[in-house]
Amino acid sequence: QPPAKPGSWRLGAPDVVLEASEAYTLAADGTDVYRNFVIPVPPEAEGWIKAVELQPGNPKVAHHAVMRVDATDKSAARDAEDPEPGFSGMDFAGAQMPSGRFVGWTPGKAPDPGQVARSFRLGEGSDIVLQVHLRPSGKPESIKPRIGLYLSDRPATRRALAMELSSTEIDLPPGATDVHVRDRYVLPVDVYVITVYPHAHYLGKQLHGWAELPDGSKKWLVKIDDWNFDWQDQYRFAEPLRLPAGAAIAMDYSFDNSAANPHNPSSPPQHVRFGQASTDEMAELILEIEPADPAQLPQLDADFMKAWLERQIRHYEQRLAAAPDDAKAMLALAAFEARRGRTPAAIERYEAALRIVPDQADAHVDLAIVLIETEAWDRARAELERALVLAPDDARTELTLGNLLRKRKDYAPAIVHLRRATELDPAQADAWNNLGIALELDRQLPAAQRALEQALELAPKRTLFRENLARVLGAQGKDADAIAAYRAVLEQDESAVGSLKGMALMLLRTADEGSSNALRAADLADRAAKLTGGRDPTVLEVLATAQHASGKLDRALATAGAALALAKQAGDAALIDRLQIKIDQLQALRSGQD
Repeated sequence: QPPAKPGSWRLGAPDVVLEASEAYTLAADGTDVYRNFVIPVPPEAEGWIKAVELQPGNPKVAHHAVMRVDATDKSAARDAEDPEPGFSGMDFAGAQMPSGRFVGWTPGKAPDPGQVARSFRLGEGSDIVLQVHLRPSGKPESIKPRIGLYLSDRPATRRALAMELSSTEIDLPPGATDVHVRDRYVLPVDVYVITVYPHAHYLGKQLHGWAELPDGSKKWLVKIDDWNFDWQDQYRFAEPLRLPAGAAIAMDYSFDNSAANPHNPSSPPQHVRFGQASTDEMAELILEIEPADPAQLPQLDADFMKAWLERQIRHYEQRLAAAPDDAKAMLALAAFEARRGRTPAAIERYEAALRIVPDQADAHVDLAIVLIETEAWDRARAELERALVLAPDDARTELTLGNLLRKRKDYAPAIVHLRRATELDPAQADAWNNLGIALELDRQLPAAQRALEQALELAPKRTLFRENLARVLGAQGKDADAIAAYRAVLEQDESAVGSLKGMALMLLRTADEGSSNALRAADLADRAAKLTGGRDPTVLEVLATAQHASGKLDRALATAGAALALAKQAGDAALIDRLQIKIDQLQALRSGQD
């Protein structure tokens, strides 16, 4: 379709219009620019979004645009660091496709009117990140994007996952004409493919993506035999393509780094490898996938993440096979082994790397973090103390050492190191949060509150920080403030177990038997128990208390008994004592009823 007139909306008047706070001026000449505009989500835009219409702002220079959402503070921090509006680069600073949905713009592309069933949610305090690819026109141009949001009054019933096949093994010597990279993933569940988005830079030649079905047949997802960078776009199936469990999604991209490639930006051709800059190369096939059964989304997500980690591990193993003393590759492999849960392998890789680069302080810290997970406290502390010798004023090392001491219940020195971390890096929100927790455990509640308030001021979107503050407020008897804080967390994340449990405890303080507060507390605690699979004894302890307050004595006894069994498995002596007292009290009450 022809581009819409400036200022008009193809989908009709949006419910909410967002606009970049400042215009960005593109220089008259030079290379392509990727500019990321960070736009805070206002209260009126929070909730379910059925459709989005993007207006990048200047069709003379806008090549394409992609929208993502950042629930963290990373994009805002990058924006603040950059003196111009937004920030530069092809990476999104942690922003994600909203609920797995792709939102993009290219000239002439009709915006997707959306479906209520496929809505996505914008949470409180999120930022929209609009990445616009800009090409100089020969004169300075001003760009100020707008975004039209179309709201839904009902939640989504279809859930999506952004699945990315890719390869980082791109190595294109000058003159190479047919270099291939590949990737493949086998689906664990039945899915629908909604859209595909092929991505390469200027040296892409053939971009092929397909599905291999269990019966041996093949279905094309995308087939481009003569790639042009201008074709980078989202392609939507007329009808979602159903693929069964056991089908494989595969990609094969080829590249041409010869002078005969008319799109080659370098003359003469230069050696090109994988990278985010437009002069580097990339190979991605991004798919918008829905599990046929929405309840299987967590299974699909976990399986794909496992496959992605295995791919990264293979990549770095291949690098090390070619260069056994590559400490950088060794450290990267160690980090991926740790994420994969292969702790002994991760420790072995870190130790091998440190034999090559013994004075790399951050590697000692990374090893210590893995050792802490295995409760190898003394070894971890030795690594951190070595790191402090190498880098005495490193906030991350102080933070990690403080966390280790806190976990060892050595609160006084933990507070010293955590406070030192906040002094070295006052903008480090995690340091303030962890200092607050250590002060709470040391029963310095007013100081804990101040530290947690500072953490929230630095990172207002971190629901965990607000949850910690709520708990400290409740411990000081500031029930109304605590309830307000827990409520704010649950409005942003209805599955926040700590806030469900904490809110239930606050309500139980004022609950008479059978009162509305008791019933509400029982409902909240029951939700928390289901979310934890009935395996968290502290959640079951609260649920038993709420059931008792709701007049359900037998149910409370059964729940408390289950909690006691779990507490004994965990060896939590204090919790065992509390639960045994509660069970004795409940049994006495039941005896009195008989």
